[in-house]
Amino acid sequence: MRKTSLTGIMLVPFLLSGCVAGKIITAPVRAAGTVVETAVDASTQTQSEKEEDEGRRVLAERKQAREDCLDAAEDKQERKACKQQYPD
Repeated sequence: MRKTSLTGIMLVPFLLSGCVAGKIITAPVRAAGTVVETAVDASTQTQSEKEEDEGRRVLAERKQAREDCLDAAEDKQERKACKQQYPD
């Protein structure tokens, strides 16, 4: 029984055409390559993405500075000066 199943498994590559066997054998390797490419692409950052992140950071800092200025303002004129210094 065991010899029969072992022999059958050993004959499978010979029974399949070279093209089909090649696709079966290379499929896991290609899939692994795709996963690696995706992981590398996800972990790298382009220059435009860096610039967008920097722009978001600067805008957040300006917004926080405006809010701090408005909170510290004691009268209407100081609030107006904050709004002029930090426009929307």
